[in-house]
Amino acid sequence: MNARKKRSSKPLDKGLPKPSPSPFEELERRVAALEKNVALLKSVSALPFCADEVTENEKKKSGAKQKISDEDLFCNRDGLIQWLEPIWPWMEDRILAARNSEHIRALLEAVAEMPERPPWQRRLLQNVAAFFEFLRDERFRKTLPRATVVGALTLPWEDEKRKRAANQLPTRQIANAMAGVPEIAWRTSLDRCSDQPAEPLIALNLDMYYREEFDIPAPQDRNLTGSFCPVPKSLQPVLNRAGGEQQTDKEPNLTTESGAGGSENT
Repeated sequence: MNARKKRSSKPLDKGLPKPSPSPFEELERRVAALEKNVALLKSVSALPFCADEVTENEKKKSGAKQKISDEDLFCNRDGLIQWLEPIWPWMEDRILAARNSEHIRALLEAVAEMPERPPWQRRLLQNVAAFFEFLRDERFRKTLPRATVVGALTLPWEDEKRKRAANQLPTRQIANAMAGVPEIAWRTSLDRCSDQPAEPLIALNLDMYYREEFDIPAPQDRNLTGSFCPVPKSLQPVLNRAGGEQQTDKEPNLTTESGAGGSENT
């Protein structure tokens, strides 16, 4: 056979490039390579690579996000404390006797600033249903021990025990619970704020109120010159605007007469 015949007997497509694999074949190749790599990594590492091996706690931790920053949370908390503590002697019995969220709203309206309200006042007024729920919860209804009040009023201000004791006062529990609402639930807000007790001083008239209630002597060097207590507004117009029921002898006393915080002290 001559050279020409030898050349003509070779396959015509021998010198052509191989055809590209189909998309399906390429996908199968990649999956096989991936499975091989995963098997290799599993053999040399104890880390879980499969989704079903991730613990429930790890899932929650990776998915948990703060919906309100600590800075905003504590700012709201301190604002609520400085608003509520001066009027708490007037508010305590009334707010504990409130039967529904509209009564709570009327009480807050009576002590809210007008016409421009700070953001923490607006937030509380806009979430009275959550506030009413917290007031009915056992975490708020617990008895306030005398030793806690003594520690809050008499220990040095920088003492960590004093801060923890003051954190148990009803006004600060309310502020802790409501500071993050509505971004987070009041239970979450209460837990986060309780971990870092508030710094503001206890309001003077609240200090005097608890000293009288728990028979705690007042400091001998206390000077009350220029001190005053706020006077809440009348509640009846607020109740009327909110559609509140007419008060009867059996309903909570929601009037401004009497109360430790209802008159000025100079």
